[in-house]
Amino acid sequence: VACNCQHSDITEEFARWICVFPITVKNYVRPVLTKSCDRRREIGPLLNDVDANEVLSCEFSPIYVLNRLRVLATRVASIPSSSSATSPQMGALLYHDLNLQINALTGAWGAMERINSTPLPFVYVVHLRTFLVIYLVLWHMESIAAVGTISLLPLFAASWALLGIEAAAVECERPFRAHTNHLPLGKMCVVVSKNVAQT
Repeated sequence: VACNCQHSDITEEFARWICVFPITVKNYVRPVLTKSCDRRREIGPLLNDVDANEVLSCEFSPIYVLNRLRVLATRVASIPSSSSATSPQMGALLYHDLNLQINALTGAWGAMERINSTPLPFVYVVHLRTFLVIYLVLWHMESIAAVGTISLLPLFAASWALLGIEAAAVECERPFRAHTNHLPLGKMCVVVSKNVAQT
């Protein structure tokens, strides 16, 4: 893309839409939690108001952005190069390479969507919690009867550890929320934008 300097407006638009893609994925997998969340401000100057409103109004905004990237890939690949003899072949190679990268973005978004919409089976969660609590209650009763109250501190520490493992499994079920233990998607969007700006 960078070799066609005379058509920098198309390449700049392509780069802007690349930067918008992780923002739309973040907004898709992470629901709005508060009214103070300004998703238009997240996009910032990357898109004009018309494009930004279209992106924000789409139910599946990542698909909309991927579609725009494919259209732009066609435009970028059809830019004539300096040597007209190899222009069609080079354009086809460029289009193929750009589409491979867009397909990789599509696959990454699809994987995130599958992770986000596949909860732990309800039976698994209920079974694990029920038998873990029964085991811990019986273990406490048996230890207190055998050793006395001196066993309470180690029992509480072991119980806290076992219940923490179960709680961590539930937290990992949906790793894209905006809680402390979840993936920092906002930081990832900033890193992608900085990387695209450097190229």
